[in-house]
Parts: sequence; C-alpha cells; structure tokens
Amino acid sequence: MPKYFFAILLSISITAFSQTEEQFELTEIEFIGNKNISEDALRNVIFSKESPGWLSQFLNSFSGFGEEATYFDSLQIFNDLKQLQNFYYDNGYFQAGFSYKYQLDTANNTAKLIYEINENDPAFFRKLEVTGLENIAWQIADEVNELIKIDTSEIYSAAEVSRIRSQIMRLALDFGHMLITSDPPEIRVDTLVDKVDVYMNFDTGDRYRVSEVRINKSGPGADEVSDELLDRIANIDSNDYYSFYELQRSQVRLYRTNLFSSVLISGVVADTNKNYVPIAINADVGLMNELSPELVINNEDNAFNLGVGLSYSRKNFLGDARKLTLSVSTAAQDISQLISNPSLSDTNIYGYVDLRGIIEQPFLFGRSINTKLETYYTLQKRRSEYNATLLGGKLSFDIELPRFTYITSLILGLNVERSSYVFSYDYTYDVLFKYYRNQAPELPVEFVDSLITQFLTPDSDLTSQKTISILNADISVNKANSLLFPTRGYTLSLLLEDGNSLSYLANKIAGDAFENPLYFKALFTGTFYFPIYDSPEDAFGMKFRLGTIQTYQGDQFEIPFNQRFYAGGSNSNRGWKTRELVPPQNQGELSANPTPDELESVLLRNLIPGGFFIMEGSIETRNRITGKLGSALFLDYGNVWNHPSDFRLDNIAVAAGFGLRYYSDFAPFRIDFGFKVYDPDDPRSFFKKSLFSETFEFHFGIGEAF
Repeated sequence: MPKYFFAILLSISITAFSQTEEQFELTEIEFIGNKNISEDALRNVIFSKESPGWLSQFLNSFSGFGEEATYFDSLQIFNDLKQLQNFYYDNGYFQAGFSYKYQLDTANNTAKLIYEINENDPAFFRKLEVTGLENIAWQIADEVNELIKIDTSEIYSAAEVSRIRSQIMRLALDFGHMLITSDPPEIRVDTLVDKVDVYMNFDTGDRYRVSEVRINKSGPGADEVSDELLDRIANIDSNDYYSFYELQRSQVRLYRTNLFSSVLISGVVADTNKNYVPIAINADVGLMNELSPELVINNEDNAFNLGVGLSYSRKNFLGDARKLTLSVSTAAQDISQLISNPSLSDTNIYGYVDLRGIIEQPFLFGRSINTKLETYYTLQKRRSEYNATLLGGKLSFDIELPRFTYITSLILGLNVERSSYVFSYDYTYDVLFKYYRNQAPELPVEFVDSLITQFLTPDSDLTSQKTISILNADISVNKANSLLFPTRGYTLSLLLEDGNSLSYLANKIAGDAFENPLYFKALFTGTFYFPIYDSPEDAFGMKFRLGTIQTYQGDQFEIPFNQRFYAGGSNSNRGWKTRELVPPQNQGELSANPTPDELESVLLRNLIPGGFFIMEGSIETRNRITGKLGSALFLDYGNVWNHPSDFRLDNIAVAAGFGLRYYSDFAPFRIDFGFKVYDPDDPRSFFKKSLFSETFEFHFGIGEAF
C-alpha cells in the first residue's frame, strides 16, 4: 500500500510541475550507479534526450542541419524509469532498483536530470528447455541441437533468447516448415541463486513441398517478358521443399535483371493441398527501353570523381533477360585538387571521357552465373603529365555461391586492354632532370640541361603503348553488420591476377615473339570493426592492405601504368594527394655520354609512376554529432615500393586528421582533412613545417573511407 501511495503523490507532484509554463533546456542527463552498463546504452533506451549543443541549434535555426533544443519534460520520467527497468530486466538484472532527481537552474533556464541505479547482482542462464521440435527436418536437427546448448556462465540476455528462437524459426522455414509457430518464451527467475530457466515451445507443423509456380505479371512491359523466362530466372522447382531462403534468392535474381519495377514471391497458404503449396510470383515489368541522364559520383582511383553522363538501356535484348547498355560519361577526377587550384587551363585538368557498351545476362550454361561482357574506350587527362587512350574489353562471371559457404562473393574475369600514354615534354624533361640530379648530383645544371635537350625537343612527346591480357579472380568475405555503416564484424578481399599468360600462349602458338612481361598480382584487403561503442551510430574500425606484383618473365617496369600500385587519396593515405605516394623515379643507369636509345630506355622506366609492393592501413573512429551530421578521427599509414626487399619502416608515410560526414538517405558524403605527421621524403619534425603549405591535404568522398 505505501508504494502505491508514494506513486500517487509522485504523479500529482510531477503533473503539477509539468503544467508550469516556464521551459528549462535539458542540458545534462546523468546516470549514477551503472557499473556494468554504459551510459551510452542507457541514453539510447530512455525517451528523455539531452539538448544538442549550440552549434547544432545554430545550424538548425536557418537550415535543415542540426537539431532544435530539447526541454525538460517531467511526464517523461515515468516512461524513462519503465524503459530502464525493462532494459535491465532484458540484460539479466532482475533486482535492479531505480530512482531519480532533477536540478533546475532558474537563472539560466536549464535542467539536469539524474537517474540513480542500484544494479544488484545479475542472473545467469541455468537451462534452456525446448519442446515441439520432435518432427523438425532431419537436415537441420544437428544444427538446432547446437543452438539450444546454452552457456551457463553467461548472464541472461533477452536478445540471446530471441536470437536462438529466431534462428530456429528461420532454419525451419528454409526446410519446408512453412507454418511453424512459436509461443513467447517463458522466463523463470530464481532470485535466491540468481539463475534463469528458459522454456520455448514450437509447433513445426507439416513439411511442405512446392506444387507449382504461378506467375502474375503487370506493368508496361508485361507482354515483353514471357512466363517461361521469368520462371527460368526464379529457378523454383516443383516438388522441392518450401524454403524462405530460396524464395528470397529468387527474388534477388529477378531484381538483378532490371526488368522489374517490383517483385514479390510468396507461398499461397490458402491453396495448400495436403503437404503441397503453390508459389506465386507477382512481378511488375517496367519499360524495355530507357534513356537516362546520370550524375557520376564515385571514389575510383582513390579520388572523389564528379561528372555527368548519359546512358541507354535495352532490356531483354535478344531475349533471355539480357540487357544492353550504351553509355557516355565525363568526370573531373580528384575534385579537391581542382578546388584548391581552381583553373580550367590545360595543365590543371584531371579527368576522363568514357564510352562504354555492356551486355549482361543472368545465367550461363543454365546456371545462375551473372555474366557481363563490356567494351570501353576511355580518354584520360592528368594535368600537364600525360594524355592516355584506353581501348579494351572485359568478360566477367559473378558466380552465385551456395548458402553455407564462408566466401560470400566470387567473380572471375578476363580483361584485354590496349593502352597508349603520351607524356608531355615538360613532364618528360622534369623526370630526366630529377634522375640526373639523383644519380649524378655533381653534374652542373647547365650540362644536365644540354644533355636532355639533345634528346628532347619542345614539340616532341614520348609515347608508351602496351597491350595486356589479365585473368583475375576476386574473392570476398563480408561478415559486417551493415553495408553502408558497419559497426561490428569484418570484411576480407583477395584479388588475384595473372598478366599476359594468355597473350604469351597465343603468340607461342602463332610462332610470334612476345616481349611484354609475364607477372602475377595479389592484393589482400581486410577491414575490421570493433564493439567499442554501444551506440549503433558510432563505429571504430581498422583497415589493412597488402599487395605485390611479381614478374616471372620480362621487365616489371614494362607493366602498364594502370596496373601498378599507388597510395594517397581519399580512400588511401589522406595526408597525400591522389596517387602521390609512389617509389622514386630513378631506375636504370646511364653512361657518361648516353646514346638516344639509353636515354629512351631510362625514360620509359621512370616516366610511368607506380610501384609493385604496397602496404597501407587506417585506424578510424566515426561518431555522430547530431542528426545526420557526423565526425571522424583517423590515422593513415603506408607507402608503395618497387620490391618487397625495399620495404623499410622509415619509409612508411603517416598521416592523421579529422573529417565531417553527412549521412544522406543515399550514402554518406564526407570531407577529410589530413596532415602529414611523418613524410619519408621530408623527415623534418612536423612542428618545423608550415601547417598548410607543407603538411595539409583535404579530400571529398562518397561512402566511408573503408
């Protein structure tokens, strides 16, 4: 009785206070006594929220950014206490006690809300008893038995109970138990010994097989796509056991063709007959011809690229759900550098124009292998350094993997490309001049200039032309909890390439000489996200990348520009410009009186930047400021070398910095400010350099850096 009397008095007093017109900004919420659960976790649970900072309020006053001030609302206290009680209950603290108090500053119209918590001892799992699974499919019986083995050394967690229950339900749905049901788990707490017994009961029902596939089409292109084609893409066979997982995979296959505006695949429960159920595919077929303008935004080549394009798509091209795409696009690469030096002069342009044709089809030889054939013609311009022409074709096979494989993506491919790089006179002169100054610093500048000008003339450009064939395999593992903003888990990627072996074989069969190098490339990338923060809006991650190119026949310096390694840029070491971190260009030796052939040989080895061994990584914390605005602190490290034996710790470039994020509904947009903490080419102390002219770089990007 006393506790009810207290609650009534408390309710009357709070209601009376809430009716006052004066508002107090809630500037602080404090938790006292929460020894085992963090304040961040508790803040996310309660309804009351701290008022955002002055900057957020200021931005909100004239824009859509930031947030408004929040005010103390005493009516929320009961809701907060209930939320805290439920949260502690769900995490095994069944005897936790809660109280509150608040402080009002009438001079500044601010409020501080304090919740006092007495957690007491947590309760541990004692047993998990499951009934009703006697008729579960034999294929998953062992896995279910493993799921229900509870760890009695673990504190009770409602989330863990829910996970086990959901996983059993999901497994059953994927192996024919279409109508499986489950009662809410019964939780029995023994407060004398702080132990919890969990009881689950399931009704698996019968196992159902697919009786038939019913196809219902609508939309403007319905007559262009046959029922047989749709059925073939979905790949649902009659008499197979009903599987929710397979229905989802079928739905993904249909969406990937881009034929459909919407697709829904489900079992028609009302038409079940004995242990058979029909499957309905409801598809809205879109237009077969589309002409669309495009805004090009990407992070290719570790740079933020922005441009425009136009594409035409013909869907169901020649039948079998093939798609023909013809596109043209142009973009400025590394927008941050253009902004820092705004000019449209020929020597400042860094961009490309791309013409491309692509044919895609969802299967190959009757199997679900997404096959893509593309050809491209690309013109590139890198300021005053070079003009490039790339003409090539790619054939790739995206193989759909079985459900229970560790690898989540496997793409095999073949790429044949003809590249032509035309290097300007100024760039060529600079490369030769730096080479002489590095190799023979005792030579007078005038003598070096005379040697170079004997070989080069202002109206002459040096051209490097290569034809290359590449076999590649791209293997990926994605165990992160989110695609756009991962906070837990990891991803692994391994790119394997063989260069020119097919061309070598073709030349040998034809009896022709082959002069290009044969090489092998391997590039490993791992990203790891650690549970440092309780909030789903904050993340702490690390990236590590290691790669090598090994030549087993020929000269590695004959490998084309776009096949080498580079570091620096918005997705790399952010203290340096895009592709700025490369090995020194001082390869080869010259005699005292070099011949034109010797000069050309040295030039070709040094004109093309890039290395053959890369090691780089990042450490980054990402934290939400307010609303859709976020921040980042990062440390980047790494460099590129010509050979693994050249690697030295004092050659590792280190950058640190901070960034801002805007989390749009489409993707995160970011700007990062990097500072060269340690520059291998200039080992002077960071504090002895000019902050902005010698150490600072900024980068725009779309998506997170890793």
